[in-house]
Amino acid sequence: MELIAYDEAIHLFKLKREDFMLWMVAFLGTLILGVLMGISLAVGLSLIIVIYQSARPQIAILWRIPGTNIYRNMKQEGSGAFISSVFICRIGSSMYFANAAYIKEMILTYVSELEDINKTRYVVLEMTSVVTIDSTAVHMLLDLVQDFRTRNMQVAFCMVERSCLKTMRKAGLEAKIGDQWFFPTVHDAVLFCLKHDHVVRTKKGAISSEGLDIEDISISPSNEVGISNDTNDSCTVVYVTINQETPTTINEMLSVFKKHGAVIHRAFYDALDDADQSGGTIKHTYFLKRGRRPEDAKLRDEEIQVLKSNLEDVIHGRVSKEPSIGNLGRTTSGIEHTSVALAQALSGHANLLAGTDMAEKDMEACYKSSGVGMSKRKSPMSGAAAMSFCSVS
Repeated sequence: MELIAYDEAIHLFKLKREDFMLWMVAFLGTLILGVLMGISLAVGLSLIIVIYQSARPQIAILWRIPGTNIYRNMKQEGSGAFISSVFICRIGSSMYFANAAYIKEMILTYVSELEDINKTRYVVLEMTSVVTIDSTAVHMLLDLVQDFRTRNMQVAFCMVERSCLKTMRKAGLEAKIGDQWFFPTVHDAVLFCLKHDHVVRTKKGAISSEGLDIEDISISPSNEVGISNDTNDSCTVVYVTINQETPTTINEMLSVFKKHGAVIHRAFYDALDDADQSGGTIKHTYFLKRGRRPEDAKLRDEEIQVLKSNLEDVIHGRVSKEPSIGNLGRTTSGIEHTSVALAQALSGHANLLAGTDMAEKDMEACYKSSGVGMSKRKSPMSGAAAMSFCSVS
């Protein structure tokens, strides 16, 4: 056994400088002051570092991957988009007296800095990482809400841990803010904020959600394209939402995939509104690679940017229309229209299909002489008024 573990010191220096510093403090302290004092010094310094880090938690700004209900840290996801008038952030640790002021300061700073990019009327706080909250943090949150409300801005809380919610209720925070501003997911909070904003704008000057007919409003996604390399381990995932799509739209999208050498390994689609109506809103999801084999790579970042631009041209009608794929022969609903159109389109682009790597439960739209099926999921939405799910790039 070595008296001095040189290899461990070198490993810590390469891995993390803070751990190397603690190793050196323990080594030098033990060498100069003795074993007990040296170890005590290192432990004390470790506690100081832990307290400092917990007093300055990460506040991550979230944005949405277009075409999805997924909200990710903008530093980790480069293809996201801000929701118009809504600022979303994730608090990265438990909240207590040592970090409450810092959290408030950072939220106010971020909202101010993003004012020119996305004028904020709603602040959504995602609290997944907040395990505990003390009385100081509760007072800070109430001050933060009141501060924003003086500027005609609302604060919504989502994914609040049960023990934290219990503390908020005991402190009367939930009653003072309003239980309508607490939500199980980020997406639920965003939808409510958009509906509330629509009603407030319609009713000219109303700033309270009480009595507003928010439930009569439905949110309909706009035409949009989202591409991510982070939501799947092995494939680049393309999300395309289309209103009033046609068979030629699907054929043009597949032509874009072929142009970029992208191979479809899996695919499915969702009906986002009433699938019994012709030309409803359909969300397509494609899992792509740069080849047919399972070990082939995802698309590169530069390829993703060009692919996204080309797909946006297609769904917004900025490309020349190809001849119709074929007459469906009868009046069809929006979801049936998409199923048949995608089947016919894929039959003309057989080289886009990976075949052996295609999940049967997700993708059955392979060309067949007897007809082709397609995996589909229906998510109906109802309401008297409809509003576009707008994004600010």
